[in-house]
Amino acid sequence: MLGLLLIVFCVGAFFHYHRNGCYFQQTVNNHQDALGIVRERYARGEINSEEFNERRRALEEGAIKK
Repeated sequence: MLGLLLIVFCVGAFFHYHRNGCYFQQTVNNHQDALGIVRERYARGEINSEEFNERRRALEEGAIKK
């Protein structure tokens, strides 16, 4: 009985992580998306190099803290 419950739990966990992804991967993707937006804005001339560097550093520091 315990073995069956363990199998059901493992299958459920597999489908959950397969569908939603793990939290760490989502955090990395969110950071990359935000950094990509900052890079695009800099490339379009919407922000200057000083603002780009400030935002990039802030994003990198936030990713390191998590």
